[in-house]
Amino acid sequence: MAQDCAPFGVYSWNNVAFQIDGRQVIGLWEGDDVLSIEPSTELGTPVIGADGSSIVSITADQSAKLTVKLMPTSPFNAYLNNKVRKMRAGGLASSITFPVGFIDMSTGESGACTQAIVTKIPDVSKGANATERVWEIFCPCWVPSEVQIGQA
Repeated sequence: MAQDCAPFGVYSWNNVAFQIDGRQVIGLWEGDDVLSIEPSTELGTPVIGADGSSIVSITADQSAKLTVKLMPTSPFNAYLNNKVRKMRAGGLASSITFPVGFIDMSTGESGACTQAIVTKIPDVSKGANATERVWEIFCPCWVPSEVQIGQA
């Protein structure tokens, strides 16, 4: 007799490739949120009229904020600090922006941006233990992949 079982899946960060400027990011901090991607605005803004009719205005904004948590020893801290130095020195967009992207080979989910820019440098604290370096990166046009669930 066949038994119906719930779907089974496996996740591992080892199946995620995250790159900045074409290089695999190494020296990521611990935890479940070393990389987070947050759209800058809601996809749509609903309005309900006095008579109960409604409309949703869909935004054209495709920007997103990426938050990346690195170890203090990650070589990407130096890379991003160098971009910030160029930015503060009046560097042109071509010298201060960089591509970012990821793919999760377990799910097929991915996303990319060709002209990302640092918008927040990490706070730095020193003490008995190492502390994370949290970078915020702005992507004016974040392009997520299509994630297909089930069969068509």
